[in-house]
Amino acid sequence: MKNKLLAKLEIKKNIIWLASYPKSGNTWFRSFMTALKNEGKLYINELKTEGIFSDKLLLESYLDIDADELFAPQIDHFKRVALNYQSSISEEKIFIKIHDMYSTSEFDIRPIVPDESTFAAIYFIRNPLDVTISMANHNGQTLDQVIDKVITNPQAIISKNIKYLNDQFPQWIGTWNNHVTSWKQSDSFPVYFLRYEDMKQNPLVTFTEILNKIGYVSSEFEIRRALEAVKFENLQQQELKFGFKEKPVNSKLFFNKGEIGQWKEKLNKSQIKKIKQINEPMMREFGYWED
Repeated sequence: MKNKLLAKLEIKKNIIWLASYPKSGNTWFRSFMTALKNEGKLYINELKTEGIFSDKLLLESYLDIDADELFAPQIDHFKRVALNYQSSISEEKIFIKIHDMYSTSEFDIRPIVPDESTFAAIYFIRNPLDVTISMANHNGQTLDQVIDKVITNPQAIISKNIKYLNDQFPQWIGTWNNHVTSWKQSDSFPVYFLRYEDMKQNPLVTFTEILNKIGYVSSEFEIRRALEAVKFENLQQQELKFGFKEKPVNSKLFFNKGEIGQWKEKLNKSQIKKIKQINEPMMREFGYWED
């Protein structure tokens, strides 16, 4: 097993987590980083980031084991081993997407992500009222289904079956408020919060600032070029022409609208009240509370 090699490697702090509740700008940023690394060229089915935390195939390829043969609590341990190995063999920072809450493992009471190989996390945060609408389109669900089963559900999970999943481990996301809180309370590494609304309304300043925080050196010209490549209409045109491999079967379009404030027209008073009752603390803290 390859994890025996890990003991001989120096564990490097190379991982930058791209953390978010689903439909909050994570894929947009991954597209931006791809265009930035690729001199402004972008093919949405070839994103140049290093996978997702829940990827079964990544664990299996690094450790040469069958993930379906692991007991559920063991998975957290072997994920950390694989990620430490991935970080240690990399010559540069690696960007890994994660939708899981920041939590501790039942297996060994350690954080589910490997703190020892983590450099920082970028947390993409978006108004949960708009997240609800975007997620309904993404999942092929009604607004009420998303509100009751996801946004306000402390037990909300992506991919519930633990055994014999196709390529993903389950991802516990909980309520929007609990998810944000979990990453905000992490004190083992820096967590930089990036509001989706700022990404949309002031992209040059917002993307430049986050690159500076993680020490990623790029010129203004390179950043502008990458931002041009990832304009929403450009991403949508590519999806319409080539499809997007990350789009769920029940979703019409992955890059659907990406607008700010859709909730004002599409959610009724009862739906808004339900979302706000459960998610009030972090909505207030990040400027999403409107009386």
